[in-house]
Amino acid sequence: MAQETQLFKVLEDLHRKPDVFSVYTADTLWTEPHLASQMLQTHLNQDTPLASRPMQAIDRTVNWLDQKFGLEGKAVCDLGCGPGLYTERYARAGATVQGLDFSGSSIEYARQSAADQGLEIAYRVANYLTDPLPPGQDLTTLIYCDFCPLSPLQRSTLLGEVHDSLKFGGSFVFDVMSTKTLEKYVEQVLVARNHMDGFWSANDYFTIHQAHRYEDENVTLDRFTIIEEDRIWDVYNWMQYFTPESIEAELNANGFDKVEIVSGLDPEEKDDTSFGVIAQKQRD
Repeated sequence: MAQETQLFKVLEDLHRKPDVFSVYTADTLWTEPHLASQMLQTHLNQDTPLASRPMQAIDRTVNWLDQKFGLEGKAVCDLGCGPGLYTERYARAGATVQGLDFSGSSIEYARQSAADQGLEIAYRVANYLTDPLPPGQDLTTLIYCDFCPLSPLQRSTLLGEVHDSLKFGGSFVFDVMSTKTLEKYVEQVLVARNHMDGFWSANDYFTIHQAHRYEDENVTLDRFTIIEEDRIWDVYNWMQYFTPESIEAELNANGFDKVEIVSGLDPEEKDDTSFGVIAQKQRD
């Protein structure tokens, strides 16, 4: 009877739609050893865009940034740098670069890769929501829509920290998901065994994937409940969708007066699923 009661409570909780941004599990996704290893491999895998753009697209993005800002001699901070795919290219362009990520395995890989190539890059295992950002930056980047999983409070905190870390005239460059993408999002429930070919655990498991839309807030949630023999745990992937007007208002409210919207950080990217943002610091 106890097992049946426990199962009922689990299913009852799964049936309840969570409040927007009520649970934050990014630390699990990026720091749990098996998942961190999986995420690193996904970053480096050129056959899937799940964690990063293809290398050619990254090259185009960094070339565009170099043309726009002139990276040589500039202080550049790469937030959520992962294994250093952008960071290394900033360094090759002549920038003085720091990379922050709270995935220890990704930073370890990035440090070794930089050492193998003779690149001087200061990497740090850090959470950019809670740890101090390096001061005196000419350019700070947060690429591949990593701004979107953050709650409004987290985004405000981050924008304040980035603003303080930039020099006068310095810029924060990032990209966000467009509300046009939200229109294509479909609510669903999927139950599968060893979902994504063992991505979630090295053990045998079942996954319940629930996809929720929050129309009024322009938010979606992909909740993954992983059921192993000895434990049940969740990963919540939130996504905030923006219009140019909504992201500009958010930036203005957090001290960035000059905001430029670009179609994408990759000049050859033609879809409307995301767009790029350049926010310049003009005052304290």
